Amino acid sequence: MKALLMVGMQVDLLPGSPAEVPDSQSLVPVLNGLLPKYGLVVAANFWLPANHVIFAANHLWRRPGQTIPINATPTLLHHIFCVQEGFGAEYIHGLRIENLPFTARMGTHPDTPPYSAFFDLGQKNDTGLGGFLTQNGVSELHVAGMPLENEVLNSVLDSIALGFRTILLGDACRGHSEEAFHTAIAAATKAGASIQSFTNI
Repeated sequence: MKALLMVGMQVDLLPGSPAEVPDSQSLVPVLNGLLPKYGLVVAANFWLPANHVIFAANHLWRRPGQTIPINATPTLLHHIFCVQEGFGAEYIHGLRIENLPFTARMGTHPDTPPYSAFFDLGQKNDTGLGGFLTQNGVSELHVAGMPLENEVLNSVLDSIALGFRTILLGDACRGHSEEAFHTAIAAATKAGASIQSFTNI
């Protein structure tokens, strides 16, 4: 069985928002058109406590865009975004989410940066998505959403490592720049993902 995974389709990733991804609003009609083509659709959302370690506001004399070591890993600091129970963490208006049986929550632990739909950084925290997909007989996972070069790409890599046949719907993703977009596509291809257009589904 094949399933669709939507990553990061949240208000705070829209243009003009704290974690904006350019042109992200254009994904809503794309994904809405894809949903009826899958027997199972799941999502992965940022769900960050206000005291999360990746927020620059939680570090004295630091600002968004700076990089600091967190758990021995260079980590980019952000504006506060997608805080648990906040408006910015909600799904983008107009996205059809009525029948989502599972939403993985990324970044729920304040001391561990979010990484993918499956795990936080260093595989310290399992979101439960891998087990849910396996229990529901999923063998092929199609991935879409944003930001492509970060959590979407990492979700593709983890999906492959977990044994799912993995399809990255490249034109159903958005990145922070054209360069980041193409670099992520190349990395996913090198790792063994198939790159497809949503128009071919």
